[in-house]
Amino acid sequence: MKDFMLVFRNTLQNEENFAKQSPEQMQSEFASWKTWMDNLAKDGKLVGGDPLFPNGKVLKGTSKKLVDGPFVEGKDIIGGYMHIKANDYEDAIALSKECPALNSNEGSVEIREIMPAG
Repeated sequence: MKDFMLVFRNTLQNEENFAKQSPEQMQSEFASWKTWMDNLAKDGKLVGGDPLFPNGKVLKGTSKKLVDGPFVEGKDIIGGYMHIKANDYEDAIALSKECPALNSNEGSVEIREIMPAG
């Protein structure tokens, strides 16, 4: 098994729309994430992951200049990440196709193999 990082992206506008949802709509959204993650865990494929707050900080370059977030490039925002186990890229892609982030035309999942250090 190989390790993969899934990075969940959405647009800032879509994130703002999510914040305006009714409690029932939010509960439904959370339930779909829980179901997907529970299935990955049951299959021994989930290592971990969490949602991210939309704000943060970035240190840049040799000057170590501190910049405030969010870090919106092209109105894209990283909403969370997950570490999974998969046989190969094809397996990681297949597992990612069930991700609730893809229930929106503006959601995406970046799939990256984790390079072992050393």
